[in-house]
Amino acid sequence: MSELIIFYVLALIALMIGIAVVPMTFNENTPIKMFYRHYFLRKPIIWTIFIALISWTLLIYIQQNEFPFWSVIPLLITGLALLLTYKLHPESAFKAVDYPEFTDDISSLPIDNNKEIAVIEFNGITKCYPLDYVIHHHIVNDKFDSKIVALTYCAMCRSVIPFDVTELGPLFVVALKNGNMVVADRNTKTFFQQSTFQSMIGELHPSELTMVPFQILSWEDVNRTITNPLVVKVSKNDFRAFELPIPGVWAKVVSGETVPGVSKKNRDATFPARTRIIGITDKSLSEKLVYLRKEVKEKNVVLNDEFGFFLIKNNDVVNAYRNSINNSKLNISFSNEVIVDGQSGTHWDIRGKYISGELNKNLEPIMISDEYWFSWKKFQGESKLIRL
Repeated sequence: MSELIIFYVLALIALMIGIAVVPMTFNENTPIKMFYRHYFLRKPIIWTIFIALISWTLLIYIQQNEFPFWSVIPLLITGLALLLTYKLHPESAFKAVDYPEFTDDISSLPIDNNKEIAVIEFNGITKCYPLDYVIHHHIVNDKFDSKIVALTYCAMCRSVIPFDVTELGPLFVVALKNGNMVVADRNTKTFFQQSTFQSMIGELHPSELTMVPFQILSWEDVNRTITNPLVVKVSKNDFRAFELPIPGVWAKVVSGETVPGVSKKNRDATFPARTRIIGITDKSLSEKLVYLRKEVKEKNVVLNDEFGFFLIKNNDVVNAYRNSINNSKLNISFSNEVIVDGQSGTHWDIRGKYISGELNKNLEPIMISDEYWFSWKKFQGESKLIRL
């Protein structure tokens, strides 16, 4: 009887450790140290329990010459715990892609014109990644000649941020804290909060990730503005609906106001949690600004004279540029897929690349984030909400 109790106690301990990441994620007060320790200890502990119970079972069989069938259920529970500790953990549930394959024939790609594409122009190379592909992995690590970029996409808060990780090496997902993904480098396992770029715990703490400039464009605009674009190879399966490891949970989460790891009392309730916003993240601006995306979409061009930039919407995608060249203010309009300066007659495409006219320079992009209201307020702190 005592052996039976010990078997079940150890099996239940293993199961609790195996599923611990779920309650830890939903509990706002879970310290990052717990996520950190759980990451390193969960596999060794459960494997130790599993091997110990199997060995004990074999020992009983040898000593009694009769198989202890009462041990089967505890062994199955421990085996389930082992499976769950891999399946439920973000590292496995959202397995990062390292150095994906790119296609030689973009016409074969099953991408609709309205699909959103992350375009990274870095170190003399331009590459394109459909967001519907990136979301299933959360992180795509890729080479830009001698540089390494980790394109990160947090499904929970919808923040897309590429980082220069040349010195760190590839990133992977380790947790969800405060409704936002936590990433780590494979070399030192230092944890970083994606939205703030800041390290949280680990060998490299304190340190900060470095963002790489990028744009989000529609597939139609990519084809229109980039000749022979370098696009990651995708299939129809890459555009399947996003889902969490436990089927049905994602639909329930996004259909309401629940934000894992962020209690209602600690969430700004000015707008529903998943109201999409356009936040101005460019560090050249002295103040953090935020717009409601639906208000920006109602206009072709939104000018901000005070801070010298403009937002422009095309094909349901918003981008931003500085409203001056060589210290001369521009008079911007947008028509027929072309950005026009009314004073000089200069034309640019939607990527801000020079087409024709007096001002033979590209527009200077302003970094923005198309994410959810709850995450912007949670991680960006005080900002000025501009209503149109």
